[in-house]
Amino acid sequence: MIIDKPWGKVVTYALNQPSSVRVITVEPGQETSVHYHQMRDEMWVVLDPGLTLQIGNRVVEAKPGDEFMVAAETTHRIANANDARGRVLEIAYGYTDESDTQRLEDAYGRPLEPDW
Repeated sequence: MIIDKPWGKVVTYALNQPSSVRVITVEPGQETSVHYHQMRDEMWVVLDPGLTLQIGNRVVEAKPGDEFMVAAETTHRIANANDARGRVLEIAYGYTDESDTQRLEDAYGRPLEPDW
């Protein structure tokens, strides 16, 4: 399954509730929204150079092969300041569905976190 995003795309290779495997591609000069998930943890493996990861209050200039854990309810973002596409292998543990994405900041005009 391929989901196009304004900043790139997400390709899902295995999707189920215990775990899902996806490759997140961020186009040059683009970034994901600042967001979090309530029902899943994510493990990221950086595949390409030039990506900046924001996980909670931590900002990292990531290198290929770097691994990161993103706990549920932790805000995160991937930004690509490089001239080439940047990819991250994501292994998600828990409920993997776009409805579990709660945006706090978005440069593309998409809805932010709902007011419950």
